[in-house]
Amino acid sequence: MSQMIDPISSEIFERKPYLQNYFKNFHSDHQWELVPAKKDGEYYVSLDGNPLSSSFSPLTQAIRLLETYSLKPTDVVILFGLGNPHLLTSVSEKLNPGQILILVGEEETLVPILWDNILKPILQIPGRHLFSGELFYPLFFNYLESLPIERVSGLKILRNPTDTNRNPIYKELEEKTQTVFSAKMSDLLTKFEFERLWIKNSVFNLVHAEKSPPVKYPISKLRDKFKGLTAVLVSAGPSLRKNLSWLQEVRDKVFIFSCDTSLKVLIKAGIQADGVVTLDAQTNSFFHFMGESLADIPLFADLVSSPTLLREPMFQTVVHSVTAKYQVDAEGTLVREVTAGGELAEHAFQDVGDIQSGGSVATTAFDMLRFMGIETVYFLGQDLAYSGREIHSTGTHHNEKWLTQVSRKNSLERINEVIIRKRETRFVPSCNGGEVLTDYVLDLYRHWFEESATSVKEMSLWNVNEDGAKMEGIPSLSPKAAKDKLNLIPNHHYPWRKFPIWSGKETKENRIPERRKEKGQNQNNSSFPKGNKPKNQNSQEMTSQRTISNSGEALFQKIHTDLSFIESKLNSFESESPESSFQDSEIWIWMQSESYLRRLIRKTEIYLLRHRDLDSKRKNQIMIQSIRKEIRYLKRSLYPMMDSFPEKG
Repeated sequence: MSQMIDPISSEIFERKPYLQNYFKNFHSDHQWELVPAKKDGEYYVSLDGNPLSSSFSPLTQAIRLLETYSLKPTDVVILFGLGNPHLLTSVSEKLNPGQILILVGEEETLVPILWDNILKPILQIPGRHLFSGELFYPLFFNYLESLPIERVSGLKILRNPTDTNRNPIYKELEEKTQTVFSAKMSDLLTKFEFERLWIKNSVFNLVHAEKSPPVKYPISKLRDKFKGLTAVLVSAGPSLRKNLSWLQEVRDKVFIFSCDTSLKVLIKAGIQADGVVTLDAQTNSFFHFMGESLADIPLFADLVSSPTLLREPMFQTVVHSVTAKYQVDAEGTLVREVTAGGELAEHAFQDVGDIQSGGSVATTAFDMLRFMGIETVYFLGQDLAYSGREIHSTGTHHNEKWLTQVSRKNSLERINEVIIRKRETRFVPSCNGGEVLTDYVLDLYRHWFEESATSVKEMSLWNVNEDGAKMEGIPSLSPKAAKDKLNLIPNHHYPWRKFPIWSGKETKENRIPERRKEKGQNQNNSSFPKGNKPKNQNSQEMTSQRTISNSGEALFQKIHTDLSFIESKLNSFESESPESSFQDSEIWIWMQSESYLRRLIRKTEIYLLRHRDLDSKRKNQIMIQSIRKEIRYLKRSLYPMMDSFPEKG
């Protein structure tokens, strides 16, 4: 306990409070010791009398091991196994202060033994972290999830061979670590590719939110309104077509929620979905609905969805939501990260509703069902694999398109095979006890559902599938077994159809009385353009569908003002202070608060973070060119809307 009262330990515990828990006298079935090596001044860890590194010169062993790795200043470095104390010290010395080094051990009782001589000097350095023992692994993965991935370029995993070859827990930890890091990198690359499109779509959809048809609603109007009900989430996996008869038989027991890709399959089978979900920001999503009569089916659309689809009158109503991710950062604070453009939603809706997503339409649809209060979910067509070496069920838009390419030399099977062979595939356990082919992306979605299953204990989840990938925590059922379970519950009689989202009629209790803005409200004397509207409900007029009155024109004027302001400030910076760092300037500080603008240049900002060797003048040039480019892009999206709001007089 003496370690806990010295000044250095106290300082470390103040910054990383969880480390104090290692000194709570944990019980161990093993004997851990820090033993002097034969070479003076060197130590090794002994487990039940067996050395976990060289007992002669563990330092030499550590240096030789490190020589086999090339560590960059932007790498996250994780060391599995604490058996060679000099490996811990050598890795830390090789990295820059602030660079992330994570030490992972297998038992809590080893930490106090290594604390004074080894761990305390290492953990004084910013960026160094320690997680040892089963009780602390959740903290380790929570920290990985909260990593600022934009500041790093890669992951380097180091292993103390004696530890990792002896204990299989390290292999499990490494596999999960790789999965988490791959998902975060995939998420970052997706943002690189689509963030500017998300912002453009969000702006357009919000500016036109008041216009109808279709009438726009926030998903918050359905929060917990479906308690006690059962839903079927329909995806477009190859197994869908063989289970359509089951869905027809249980139709009056369940709320049918369709992903956009599977909607045409249901329509061709004579099954009307109760709602359909779309997430795609690209115009291609329009083909999933084209040519169908959909006036009775509400469209559940993320705010970034393609405006081409949302402005079509094929749907009577649209239910909007924003994708938001909640996670705990390194300081233990809950952080909400909303998809680019989503931060503008409050300009049009009082409360939109946050939906968490794993990147696919099915993951978004699942969280929507949770949000609405559904208590039991049956997954249908959720193969997450190439069942029968097919990509989608017959009847989807993709399948229709491929049928036009079929010829004597190009069969449908060959088209599927060519696409599959271009992907990074692997075999995973299937629902029938064998193995089924999947790919890297589908496997990420599978892991997302498995993680979600552990966090929604209040929900009952079942996978009606005999062909696709097995999802741990979500039992697989045959259609007959699923039908037997559903026969135990009464018919629902479509209670949701009383809501205006389905009926198209606003009832008296659903209307919100309009309120006048107080005279003089929203005046702003700052030299900077006004940001968000006040959140005081008394200052906002609300329409019956809970959009703020005149929000489209107000949001358009806000963005127009923001862009004009940035252009003027860029000109001022270049003429008055070109030698100083742009990222210390007044305009950059303001852009940080206007996150929708900052996200337009995320890629450039990360590029500069990873190229610190550039001089200040070159950095300024790159950043200013990028901002001007994105302003032009947003103007091209925004200014055609000016015809919607002609100037008076």
